[in-house]
Amino acid sequence: MKVRVLVVAAAALAVLLPGPAQAIPAFARKYNVACSTCHEAWPKLNDFGQLFRDNGYRMNRGKDNPTEQPGAYWPIAMRTTVGYQYAEQEGVPVDQPPGTTTTKNGTFGFAGLDILTAGALGEQFSWLVVYTPGLGSAGFGTGPSDGDLESAFVGYHRIFGTPFLNVRVGKHAPDLPVDEHRILTLTQGYNVYHFHPQGSAATFEPGSNQAGVEIYGHSELDALRYSVSVMTENDAIFSKNWVSSPVVWGRLSGKVLLNNGILPEVKGGVFGSAGWHPVQALTQTDPATGEPVPVSGAAYSNQPYQKYGADLHLLFFSNVNPLDITGVIMFGNEDQALITDGVRSAQWIGGFVEINWVPTFNWAIIGRWERIRTTQAGSDTLPQNEGDLTALTLGVRYTVEFSNRMAATVLLEGSQVTTTVSGTKPKGSTVLAGIDFAF
Repeated sequence: MKVRVLVVAAAALAVLLPGPAQAIPAFARKYNVACSTCHEAWPKLNDFGQLFRDNGYRMNRGKDNPTEQPGAYWPIAMRTTVGYQYAEQEGVPVDQPPGTTTTKNGTFGFAGLDILTAGALGEQFSWLVVYTPGLGSAGFGTGPSDGDLESAFVGYHRIFGTPFLNVRVGKHAPDLPVDEHRILTLTQGYNVYHFHPQGSAATFEPGSNQAGVEIYGHSELDALRYSVSVMTENDAIFSKNWVSSPVVWGRLSGKVLLNNGILPEVKGGVFGSAGWHPVQALTQTDPATGEPVPVSGAAYSNQPYQKYGADLHLLFFSNVNPLDITGVIMFGNEDQALITDGVRSAQWIGGFVEINWVPTFNWAIIGRWERIRTTQAGSDTLPQNEGDLTALTLGVRYTVEFSNRMAATVLLEGSQVTTTVSGTKPKGSTVLAGIDFAF
């Protein structure tokens, strides 16, 4: 029953917690351009927007240095989503009477708050800080939340005068096939970025921002790009190493312009990570509970785990208003020592196919199907398919206003997630209608 509670709770959270995204209208004011210069469909970046970000929020037009801006200019933005959300979750355990039930919640609310600031610091440095304040009521029935720095890094760009050598230091997002922090859907993220096999002790999730150092480089127009990040595994018991509970993530990607009206652009990449998580630690007695607790910095016996995969992006009809079909496949492997009651390594495969159609800048139509399946269970105490997941997300967004002062989008989307729990497959469904805005 304990495992069932945890899995169903995780599935419920997945459909109830919209993910953050980033947009700073002040950049458009700084360069006197439309926000569509950098966004395919807000908040998703187009190729130019990715290049702008890679260059440290610079267009290299002689207006990059902060000293060239009016004193009143300050690149800060706030973003939230307000509206109505209906959420339904099957298979929720109850004690009285014993069994399970289906919960149904229809609430008016909001999806938290992001406070963002980013920009250039002089000729070669940049910064990004995203703060999510603690809220007494986080909206849509999700309860109170704690404040956190979602991102906080400083970048150093064009080292030795070349775009192929740049560094970011701080809490940042690993280079992913699709940036989850600029996602077009809010009821579902990319589950494959956060998946762990049942009983796993490892906590690294590439979809979550990580503290570390990223070295990356790109050609002048981002036709070729590489990224390597060395990070500390989030929420891990820190091992006694120069880099505690280390994770290395890398991605190599590129794009080809085909110069035709049917398939003008193809993008793709390969990615992977290697991490090490300690499975033993020295302990001390907690005076409040009398129970032994691990001592941070005294954990040892690091055991390995890996995630790796590939992605392909096909842009049809137009680079500016494309029909974008994306496919991502990811594999995972974790040492048996990382699995509770482990007798072998745990292995899994997952991925998604996503279609985004942007017929005009105002409209975005989104569909995504995702599947994750365990190919080798690490323990014999649970079925091999425990925790396997299938998700379907459909949505439409209409951007009512997108100026150099603000962005406002009316959205309607729905998602359904089916997770295997103790031989059953309860479904979690969410429908969200609201207004997504930043200013």
